[in-house]
Amino acid sequence: MSRIQKKKPLGEKKKKDVVSGESTDTDANFSGSKPAAPMGLQKQKQEKLIVEGKSGEPNFFQKAVDFFREVKVELKKVTWPTRKQTTGTTIVVIIFVFVVAAFLGVFDYGLSKLVQVVLT
Repeated sequence: MSRIQKKKPLGEKKKKDVVSGESTDTDANFSGSKPAAPMGLQKQKQEKLIVEGKSGEPNFFQKAVDFFREVKVELKKVTWPTRKQTTGTTIVVIIFVFVVAAFLGVFDYGLSKLVQVVLT
């Protein structure tokens, strides 16, 4: 979900009915067996319908805009490494690549010499 919902105060959270054992929400009155959608979600759906000018599935452009909006929100939550951490990690990777390359080079050279000895 791309929007941050406000938390309800402790007194307004769901409470369990002692008599029936059902949980009830003090903010909403439920008329059916299904719980009502949160108000923020209803408002968001209504806004989308108004933008589209029709009811139903949003068009491709609207989906793309929503996707990139949500990507932007998620990227703000990322804890990016510092320049020093990035440099240190890069150096470790480069050294590791050289060590593995040297090991594979020596191993390959040894196997090629072994094959030459066996074949001649």
